[in-house]
Amino acid sequence: MTVSPPDGVKKRNSAIGLCLTLFMVSFHIGVLPAIMPPLVRSLDSSVGYVQGALVLLSLVTAAFAPTSENLSRRWGRQKIFRGGLVLFAIGTVLASLSPTMGAFVVSYALITGIAATTLVSIPWALMDSFYDDQAEKIAFLLLTLSMVMGGLIGSLTGGLIAFRLSWRVAFPIELALMPLILYLVTIYPPQPSEEQTPIDWIGGCFSFLGLGLTLLGISLSGELGWWEPKRNLNFLGISLAPFGISLVPILIAAGLVCFGIFLFWERQQARVGKVSLVSAGLLHRRDFVASLIVAMLHSAFITGLSFNLFQFLPPVLDLNSFQTALTVLPYNLAMVIVLIAMVRFINIQLPPRRIVQMGLMLEIMGLIGLVNAVQPGMTRFSILPALIVIGIGAGFFSSQIGAIAYSTTSRHEKPEATGIFNPFQRVGQALGRGILGSVLIGLASVKIVDGVIAELDNTVDAATRRAAIAYLQRAIQTFTNDEMRALFAQLPNAVQPSLNDIIDTASIGAMRTTLSIILATSILCILLTARLPRRRLKNS
Repeated sequence: MTVSPPDGVKKRNSAIGLCLTLFMVSFHIGVLPAIMPPLVRSLDSSVGYVQGALVLLSLVTAAFAPTSENLSRRWGRQKIFRGGLVLFAIGTVLASLSPTMGAFVVSYALITGIAATTLVSIPWALMDSFYDDQAEKIAFLLLTLSMVMGGLIGSLTGGLIAFRLSWRVAFPIELALMPLILYLVTIYPPQPSEEQTPIDWIGGCFSFLGLGLTLLGISLSGELGWWEPKRNLNFLGISLAPFGISLVPILIAAGLVCFGIFLFWERQQARVGKVSLVSAGLLHRRDFVASLIVAMLHSAFITGLSFNLFQFLPPVLDLNSFQTALTVLPYNLAMVIVLIAMVRFINIQLPPRRIVQMGLMLEIMGLIGLVNAVQPGMTRFSILPALIVIGIGAGFFSSQIGAIAYSTTSRHEKPEATGIFNPFQRVGQALGRGILGSVLIGLASVKIVDGVIAELDNTVDAATRRAAIAYLQRAIQTFTNDEMRALFAQLPNAVQPSLNDIIDTASIGAMRTTLSIILATSILCILLTARLPRRRLKNS
């Protein structure tokens, strides 16, 4: 069947609708860190479980992406895209009405996560079919800009709504875009439905379990402990700490086993000529794999930085959610301005690899400045220059890394490249939130408890110290500022004069440690850019 070329107006309208789709999904993700404190209080939970929901959302979109592309080949992008919108609306409404954390995780992470898979991957594939050459690069930049703007507006409005009204009001706002998206997106070329295309359900199941269990284990490490269990959890009378160890290493090991089975299954499928979720062809290309790894690492440390800022700034600077979003705003605005400028100066002759390296160098400079600014007596304005520099660097990086990855593929390989590139970005986000979030809260708790013990000059056995650290971790994630003050007021009078210094020193030390990890990762990223293509590549 021959698909007639779309007229200019329909193509333009559909492109706008696709940008709004990515804006909506990014808004959905950006809202959560800003509304986390009231959400945790409302559902009587902890930041660790909300963090787990964010990680689970990222890994669901990552793990389901190959299956989503498989479904699109069979039933067509139009049905899958519209079905994704409906499922996203259902999950969003259920998330806003959730009575418990379990219901929230299922609706927010699982239902909307599956829906977001198609809503993220299809816009990139359709934009690629709409435009060629220079117009395609501008289209990809606009998609990136839409995602950044969605996260920015989500963090701002989410914090304001949570502060003024309720966190439950923040989610349904995004649904107002859905009728407009359905009206605008009317073109789905050039892929006809292939009803007889088989679906690799086994590969999809093992890819989901492999990524899901591994990243879920990492995200729950701060809550449950990396090895020794911090809490005695039971489900239907069955202990979730078998053999006296935490559930975390068991989840990670099970995930790695499932992922190994997935890789073996895909290799066997390809060997006998049957359908598989991914083909090994692209993963054998050095340029594409290098772009993939650099993008994933960058996604991990940038997401972890943003997440930790929303955890660190409120207690240290005594800010509410909206004030925290305003404090982080310069970083996002700087990135947006750079992306807009890159759209305007798309014909710049500097090789894309150099732009990516320049962006990473700026981020490294900004991170060094941020490490120096995070110290006793810091203010919202003392970290401002560093955040702006990091945002400028992130803008340069984000404007080019996707184009570099896709430039190594031919046109017929673009859908598969998108099905690999975007999930790896989501894995990076999940790792950043899971690892760096756990490190920040865990280190802060350890330093505070040890500081109090040292001040009291008491000898405390290891079991009591671990229990105190575990309790403080839960308190940090669930208590309000007033409740934390009441908790610390119960400590002996001898420690009270030094308590504020202990808390500030511990929090700042933990944040500086996570920033050092982020800095090391960014340096690794810039070293790996030596593997990126040295010049502009033409798509064949």
